[in-house]
Amino acid sequence: MTLSDFIRARTDSILEQWEQFAKQIPSARGMDTEALRDHARGILGAIADDLDQAQSDLQQDEKSKGRGPRGKAASEAEMHGAARVAEGFSINDAMAEYRALRASVLRLWRNTVAAGERAAVAELTRFNEALDQALSESLARYASDSERFTRLFDTLLSSSPDLNYIFDLDGRLIYANKALTNVYQRSLQQIVGKTLAELGAPAAADLRQYFRRVIDGKLIHRGEMPYPLEGGDRATCATYDFLLVPVTNRQGKVEAIAGSARDVTERKQTEQRIRRSATYDFLTNLPNRSLFRDRLEQEVKRAGRSGLPLALFFIDLDGFKEVNDRLGHDAGDQLLRQVAQRISACVRDTDTVARLGGDEFTVILGDVSKIGHVEILTQAILDALALPFKVRNKEVQISCSIGITLYPQDAHKPENLLGNADQAMYVAKNSGRNRFSFFTAGMREAAWVRLKMIDELRRALSQQQLAVYYQPIVDLARGGIVKAEALLRWRHPQTGLMLPDKFIGLAEETGLIGEIGDWVLGQAAATARQWGEWLGAPFQISVNKSPVEFMSKARMKNWDTYLARSGPESNCLSVEITEGVLLSDLPWVRTKLDDLHSAGIELAIDDFGTGYSSLAYLKKFKVDYLKIDQSFVQDTAADGDSRVFAETIIVMAHKLGLKVIAEGVETAEQRHWLKTAGCDYAQGFLFSAALPPRDFALLLGAGKGPRERVRAPPAPRPTR
Repeated sequence: MTLSDFIRARTDSILEQWEQFAKQIPSARGMDTEALRDHARGILGAIADDLDQAQSDLQQDEKSKGRGPRGKAASEAEMHGAARVAEGFSINDAMAEYRALRASVLRLWRNTVAAGERAAVAELTRFNEALDQALSESLARYASDSERFTRLFDTLLSSSPDLNYIFDLDGRLIYANKALTNVYQRSLQQIVGKTLAELGAPAAADLRQYFRRVIDGKLIHRGEMPYPLEGGDRATCATYDFLLVPVTNRQGKVEAIAGSARDVTERKQTEQRIRRSATYDFLTNLPNRSLFRDRLEQEVKRAGRSGLPLALFFIDLDGFKEVNDRLGHDAGDQLLRQVAQRISACVRDTDTVARLGGDEFTVILGDVSKIGHVEILTQAILDALALPFKVRNKEVQISCSIGITLYPQDAHKPENLLGNADQAMYVAKNSGRNRFSFFTAGMREAAWVRLKMIDELRRALSQQQLAVYYQPIVDLARGGIVKAEALLRWRHPQTGLMLPDKFIGLAEETGLIGEIGDWVLGQAAATARQWGEWLGAPFQISVNKSPVEFMSKARMKNWDTYLARSGPESNCLSVEITEGVLLSDLPWVRTKLDDLHSAGIELAIDDFGTGYSSLAYLKKFKVDYLKIDQSFVQDTAADGDSRVFAETIIVMAHKLGLKVIAEGVETAEQRHWLKTAGCDYAQGFLFSAALPPRDFALLLGAGKGPRERVRAPPAPRPTR
């Protein structure tokens, strides 16, 4: 029997013996039987085929040196080498498989064929030559694939933006990818063999400690480490997440440390921005409401332990809304940033300045030893904010109102302290602005009354507690009632009849003024139409409009609707506004005034002479009437300057084609003087106080209207 026939006939037996050797190879211990036999059977078959072929002495010699000719297709030996690289076999383990295969064949062959037979010796010689050739091919492929995998591995790691590295147990670099060499701006040859300390890494000492833990504990270590940028300090650090992994040999001992590090600077900065946005005001960079409340709670606790009081300031800007409306929100933002800087410059580093929102700021002043110090600081803030600001190359002037409360004198809980400071601020603002006020117990009661009134005002309209009264406006030349001014009243269920000065400010503050103003306009329009029908001629009613309604960007409603009900030429409504509305000259104010004229509603300037008058604005906005403030009218008898001022207004208005209405006429002497001066209309207690609609209609029916009527006047029909 030839050796080739023997191999084919006894393949299974050879493989069984081969497995006994192969399983002793460290890399093969974890492989199952089929995986271990994968290429051994193929190699045996290839060798048997080779033994059947005639070969020259030269061919046999080349094969014994592993230099036999190779086919175009990969041989079983080449495939074996490639497979063992993929399995992670070392080169010694791959060679050991061949030695085990050789031993298995020789043992079984010797037991079958006499050792001294020439043919048997020749067969064995050729078998060894074929095995040497297979081993050479396997090793060549092993080396080729191993080099390829190494190249792919290095390319993969070098193309990664992460830092990849391998250190020996002494902390010297064995491997570094391109990203790591770029960090140190050195070549691979200049880095390999160096420790991090030798490379100048700032974190070398810390990492050395981590290396020791990985080596001793054989555990993976993850961490985060700042890395100062070139020429920077610790405040301008990059941040890396790093990983250290122990590399163990077959005996379980750590022989190296591999790992990677990723630059997470951008992520950390984003996280920091997100955290900061949750606690800091994005515009001023001051603590926001959330962080302020936390700081206040901490300061209250600290003050309780130390026994030293703390002061809480509530700061509200005076005149900010006007600047914001006139110059725009970007200018308002610039102003708020400058305000924040000025307040912060007045306090200590240990104090907290916060922005609660809008134009409201707070200051937490800890360790207050003397109340006098609080007053000094408060005045410093008032003085700082009273200085001109430069916004968009324009000089802007504002002020502030400050409310102050103290712990523990005024309250013990943070929320109560904040409420106290807020109440004290309103007192300062209502007292004339640009001043401060300490909280008092009486303010708390006043605040409750104020809140109660706001709540009642919200329900006043729906519960039909509001009413419109009318005060006559008399034609001084003819002596008859030709117009009326609509004046709002609140029939409060407990307090009785309330005048607007008691609640209009609250309506403006709470935003109710829009709904209330729209309702008054509707009442006045319906009443003017009904009285006009009764009198047989248009009868005009003037309605006061709050500056808040004009300054708001919200569009006013129902002017067109109310006028359409009265006819396009009826001229039954006029609107009274203050001079400040014209001076604002905002785009949306101009739009509202244009809408007013388009709706056929005339325009009157109320309290003329008390503000910053501008003749240019009177013509620009097509003003129809000027109303002389009652302070000038009432002083005309005793004050020569007031009389001259009133005469000047009358002459100027007539030159501009405007009519003049004098307010607050209470005596016949005032009426006579105004008539002599050429004033067109007058109103005041001399003629009548403001009356409910039915009473005013009776006044018209007494023959003082534009046309006398015999029949009784109708009561105006309710509009809602």
